[in-house]
Amino acid sequence: MSADAMIPRRRRRGSRALRSLGKWLVTFVLVVIALGALYPLLFTIINSLKSRTAYAQDPLGLPDAISLDNYIDTFNRMQVPQLLFNSVVTTAGGLLLSTVAALFIAYAVTKLRMPGGNLVFLFVISMLVIPSQVVIYPLYETILGLGLGGTYQGLILSYAAFGLPMSTYLLVAYFRAIPDELIEAARLDGAGDMRILFQVLLPVSTPAIAALSILNFVWMWNDLLLPLVIMGGSDKTTLMVGVALVSGQYDVSIPLISAGLIVALLPVMIVYLVFQRQILNGAIAGAVK
Repeated sequence: MSADAMIPRRRRRGSRALRSLGKWLVTFVLVVIALGALYPLLFTIINSLKSRTAYAQDPLGLPDAISLDNYIDTFNRMQVPQLLFNSVVTTAGGLLLSTVAALFIAYAVTKLRMPGGNLVFLFVISMLVIPSQVVIYPLYETILGLGLGGTYQGLILSYAAFGLPMSTYLLVAYFRAIPDELIEAARLDGAGDMRILFQVLLPVSTPAIAALSILNFVWMWNDLLLPLVIMGGSDKTTLMVGVALVSGQYDVSIPLISAGLIVALLPVMIVYLVFQRQILNGAIAGAVK
């Protein structure tokens, strides 16, 4: 074989080698990022299984003996069943209310062609760039003025207000990818707007609704600011607030606080692991028409 014929083959081998090296580098970088992201969670789990003495002797090491005393103490001190019930009620209520409101707004903006619909949409999503700390005091005064301070309803309305912009943004993007011919066919069959929304668009939009519901569930469940402000010292506060009060109300025990955090995060981790495929599908569903 001539030298000229060997040159393209060498180039192909060099190109394959570069691609293989690039894949290994990308894999290495992703592994490092994953370990960095998982380290706080692993650190919390390991410390939750240590006694106070074991943590004081070796804060960063593995436990010599696994102990569940911190979890037992957490359940006794925090009244976990009541706090868990409070979190479920407020998170589910805020999630349902924000999703339903976003459905109506997205339908009105994308399919009804209502006058000023785009302005309404821009007004709603403009709240995405406003820090929650800026509006927390006016929100608190409004909730107190309505007589909803320290109640489930007050926290549910607050969750729905903060969850509405992102929910609306995702559903509007998804509804715009749905052909208008589908709506026209439903109108020819005599369907009204409510029937079109809940019997035509809602089933089609299941991936997007599942994705935004999971994302809203994660932040609503983990949120600390709104329950602290709206609930105050009420017995209807959430599980995450109960974990935050463990260190201040009793003592600073890292193993005890770690156990409380794991108890509070366990529902979120389960939901995310079970429904991570829906999150991915919903995130890319509106990109393909």
